[in-house]
Amino acid sequence: MALNDLITELQSTTFHLEETTEKRVVDKVLTLMKDKNGEVQNQAVKCLGSLVKKVQEAQLQQIVDLLCAYVSQDKEDLREIASIGLKTVIVQVPVNSVVAVNVCKRLVPRLLAQLESSNSSYDAQMDALDILGEVLLRFGNILATTNLQKQTANTLFTLLGHSRPALRKRATFAIGHLVAHVPDDIFEDLLKKILHGLETFKNSPDRLRTYIQVTGTISRSNAPRFGKFLSSITPSVIKYTELDDDELRENALQALEAFVLRCPTEITPYIDTIIDLSLKFLRYDPNYDDGDDNEDDEDENMDSDNEDDEDDEDDGDYSDDDDMSWKVRRTSAKLLSAIIGTRQDLLGQLYATIAPSLISRFKEREETVRIEILQTFITLLRQTNTYGGAEYEIDASLESLTKKRKGSRPGTPIETDQSPKALLRGQVPRLTKNLAKQMASKSVQTRVSGYILLKELVTVLKGGLENNYMLFVPSIQQSLSTASHTDHHHLGTNSNLKIEALGFLRSLFRTHAPEVFQKHLSQLCPAVISAIQDKFYKISSEALVCCMELIKVVRHMDFDEDAQKYSFSALDPAAKPYVLEIYKVILQRVSTADADQEVKERSILCLGVLLSRVGDELKQELTACLPLLLEKLQNELTRLMAVKTLSQIVESPVCADVDIKDSILQAIPEVASLLRKSSRPLKVASLHFLDVAIRRFGKVLPVQTYDELLNELKPLITDEDLHLLPLGLTSVVTILHANPSSINIVKQEILPLVLKLVRSPLIQGQALDSLLALFAALVRTNDKEFSTLVSGLVEPVTVPTPEGQLALSKQAFSTIAQCIAILCLNSDKNMDVTVAEFLRKIEDPRTSDSLKYLSLITLGEIGRRISLNGHATLHTSILAMFNVHSEEVRSAAAFAIGNVSAGNVNFYVPIIIQEIQKDPKKRYLLLHALKEVITRYTQKQGGQDLETHASEIWILLFDNCESQEEGTRNVVAECLGKLTLTNPYKFLPELQARLRSESPQIRGTVVSAFKYTFTDNTRSYDELLRPLIVEFLSLMKDQDLSVRRLSLTTLDSAAHNKPYLIRDVLSQLLPLLYQETNVVEELIHIVEMGPFKHRVDDGLEIRKSAFECMYTLLEKCRDKVEIFAFIDRILVGLVDQPDIKMLCHLTLVRLSIVSPTAVAQRLDDMVEPLHATLTFKLKPTAVKQELEKNQELVRSALRAIAFLSRLADPALTPKFAQLLHEVRMGPNAYDLNQYIAESESRDDLYSSNFKTEAMDLS
Repeated sequence: MALNDLITELQSTTFHLEETTEKRVVDKVLTLMKDKNGEVQNQAVKCLGSLVKKVQEAQLQQIVDLLCAYVSQDKEDLREIASIGLKTVIVQVPVNSVVAVNVCKRLVPRLLAQLESSNSSYDAQMDALDILGEVLLRFGNILATTNLQKQTANTLFTLLGHSRPALRKRATFAIGHLVAHVPDDIFEDLLKKILHGLETFKNSPDRLRTYIQVTGTISRSNAPRFGKFLSSITPSVIKYTELDDDELRENALQALEAFVLRCPTEITPYIDTIIDLSLKFLRYDPNYDDGDDNEDDEDENMDSDNEDDEDDEDDGDYSDDDDMSWKVRRTSAKLLSAIIGTRQDLLGQLYATIAPSLISRFKEREETVRIEILQTFITLLRQTNTYGGAEYEIDASLESLTKKRKGSRPGTPIETDQSPKALLRGQVPRLTKNLAKQMASKSVQTRVSGYILLKELVTVLKGGLENNYMLFVPSIQQSLSTASHTDHHHLGTNSNLKIEALGFLRSLFRTHAPEVFQKHLSQLCPAVISAIQDKFYKISSEALVCCMELIKVVRHMDFDEDAQKYSFSALDPAAKPYVLEIYKVILQRVSTADADQEVKERSILCLGVLLSRVGDELKQELTACLPLLLEKLQNELTRLMAVKTLSQIVESPVCADVDIKDSILQAIPEVASLLRKSSRPLKVASLHFLDVAIRRFGKVLPVQTYDELLNELKPLITDEDLHLLPLGLTSVVTILHANPSSINIVKQEILPLVLKLVRSPLIQGQALDSLLALFAALVRTNDKEFSTLVSGLVEPVTVPTPEGQLALSKQAFSTIAQCIAILCLNSDKNMDVTVAEFLRKIEDPRTSDSLKYLSLITLGEIGRRISLNGHATLHTSILAMFNVHSEEVRSAAAFAIGNVSAGNVNFYVPIIIQEIQKDPKKRYLLLHALKEVITRYTQKQGGQDLETHASEIWILLFDNCESQEEGTRNVVAECLGKLTLTNPYKFLPELQARLRSESPQIRGTVVSAFKYTFTDNTRSYDELLRPLIVEFLSLMKDQDLSVRRLSLTTLDSAAHNKPYLIRDVLSQLLPLLYQETNVVEELIHIVEMGPFKHRVDDGLEIRKSAFECMYTLLEKCRDKVEIFAFIDRILVGLVDQPDIKMLCHLTLVRLSIVSPTAVAQRLDDMVEPLHATLTFKLKPTAVKQELEKNQELVRSALRAIAFLSRLADPALTPKFAQLLHEVRMGPNAYDLNQYIAESESRDDLYSSNFKTEAMDLS
């Protein structure tokens, strides 16, 4: 009890031992280690683990010394408990403490002596090896300072020849920990001994097994150094697979798997041989003949379900217990999985060689092997999904289309005849035939893996089972049925099997055209309907989601974005009974009071999908269940889904007004009241419902209801929630369209809030669009309010301010200006008067800077939308503003003249050109004006107008591209790039010619201009760009630092906007890119600032550009990136400056998703930099900004660790597992757990889509 109490106290963060009692407590606990009672000894060991965190180093040293003495004792009980205690203490000793050094100096010699002694017992040596392995794992770097490494290496190598397999295995693990820290000479000596052993002990399978095992272990622990010896070791390992020893073959294949994973570059010459070897042993089953040579014969001798569990009566002299060949086959499958997971460059070859063999081996008789084979094929499918594209389709005509069930999407891979996806599609018939036989197996796990494989298959191919899915329908029906209690041989089911079967069905429905399933609804519907009624909530929930997709199959609808109209056909009469049955079971679920929350929510949503699709066929049922939905609005737990469901019904083209009008009108006030609730998703859903309901039934709503709605919308007209704001504003606009008489209450209640809102610096994007739509609706509804609205918008700007300051933020000025422009565009009779008024204000010298700024911005916003050349003095008045003192007013004047010119290119552009040539002082502002013209210009807006001046502008721009001001050069580059788009056939060759200029400013401007040519989404001039890319981007090796940085940003733009243009030349560009990720010491210098010295790194910006570009390439062109070289550069970035570390953390998160196998091999290499980031201590004098930046960096590292933790395996990545344990026990545990939850939620892609699902009728 005393020890228990002490442990409890020690675990408290506030508990501290006094110096006087500390030694007495330690002595007493150590004494209790000798207690005769085993429970007391165990508690004493547990207490030591907590005690070492609290005591001083002197006492810690005493604990270690005494435990070392106990370990050397002859008493077995004491030695065992001391070994456990010592391992407990070693885990708790801080890695870089003095005690850690002392532990190595005192403990390791004793352990080595015990291992070398011929008098030591087997158990004592096992304990000593355990402790030594723990010491090497924790303090291997410290051991390097003690001159004990060579002795340790020799001792452990000697133990590889021990007669006991268990001891040899532990010695192997210890060597794995040791080689991570030994110097090159010891490492090479050890490898030479192992190589010699491989050659010498050809006739000793036991010794060969051990030496082969240790090569695999060393490759995992220190791959970079081991890679140099791979060419000597690999042939020997491959050679020994020919010996007739299944255990040796298994070890050899495991070693090859480690080589493939850890030494991907060095193993490349042997990959084909290893693949052939794996395929050979995948079929290796010497004790069984399954007719493998006749794989595709329709009449195979035996089906796998008969082979799996029945005894073979002919094998009189043979027992499966003696058969070890299944381990060889399983390891072969794992080796193939490693190759697939790391060699995405060989995907096409893998489909030609590996895929057919895997498919033929689906019939494997041993379940564990069969599941491994299925998992290997799943890995192949996932790799194909990630890396399987060869070309990318960017078709402007497709970009406006919504995603369809059939057809390709913009930016998705096109299948060529030899692309991995095309090769996979060709193997689908054989794959489905072989897999279908296994799906009738008695093995639940086989069927679960089979459904996962099928789900991945339809995901990769976006379909592909049109002609083959019926093979699996019997299995699905069987899996979803309830097993008979009387028939013991009936195929069993369990919840996981049902969930995976439903998941596959859902994916099947989503990825295939509805007509594929129409003839087989009688076989598909009953199985899903029965699953909805399952008692287990997870099955019922998954079945409801599946049912939603099934309903969309029963009656398909398409939505035409241009016509804003649904198209659909009549319901097949044969489907009517199933629709009624689905309705009944869903209604039963909706009506069940004690159902699980997830089931309740999904059943209500499913009901919405059903009624929105077939409401015309369920008129009576629709009328009956609408009151139930209104009832669900009253329930806090179901109101969100009820609102979403009502929205779907209102949007449905098949639900007649007469059937739903009364219920919807009744629901509108009820839903409006929900806007007072705190739940944000509920508010979003409610606003959407109100918008669609008013659009459809607004004409019949009572006027009083509109007043109530506007009253409920008032609290949302604020910038506190920018997601709700546009929805709220849109609802106000909808009300004005439906009931123009509401303008009075809008004017009284809503308009004051809107006029306050326009002052906010946060209004942009959707919020701004909705605000503009509201002002357009206001002035259209009542044109007499024009002056009042303009006055209200201008009023905040008239407030007196200190000289040189604007009354509002620049974003607020922009918002107000756009609102006034919209008012003018929707009120023709007031436009000219308003323009003249603003013109008068900028001409009046008494006008404040704020009002001049607003006037100029407003004139620009109006001028870019409509020509203002009717105002003869407009341009002279604006150009006069270039001479005022205020910099803000001058920039507003540049904006104004540029946008006014965009509205009338022929009239104003010559004036701008003339001014640039005439007045060098105004050149920078006029170039900004010219940028506005070129940016706003499109073929649709200006026709050929700008092209008549293009040549003159082109010459003018190049006259200014050697400016010493970087800002001027940036503006010129943007103008050049966007001007090139007006006539690429003319201007691209001219840009190319200037690449060879001797001036770095011109080269930098040209390559930066090239960046803007990628921003146009059309592909009309792609063939012009393609041959120029390498020449432009080869400036990444330019001597000038600025030119190299600009070249990197251009590569980033190309990768982001038109990745298909650079894919084939990445092999030339990546080495140049990787070169820029290195820290160049020559670019680092010290700047003295008074008594302080500041370290300046001129290469930081170019490295940031390089890592940003790498992230883009990983997203857009990952199938062309050699992933291991890529990871090497990320590891370099993890020890760079904080900004680059954060970029690398972000990239690691992405890598963990798209290349988990490759990343998992390098987890231990990431531990040190990640640990350093988490434990970095700022100086006591650090300012607030430094503290915040460091906290952000720590959070970034924690997020990366959370995503990487999904790949960690304590056996293969012990260092990362230790880091994870330390973080979970430390002050950052809460943040880490939050990020782990985020990473897990990312896995369930459908779940994330489901939560935001609106009415998807496509």
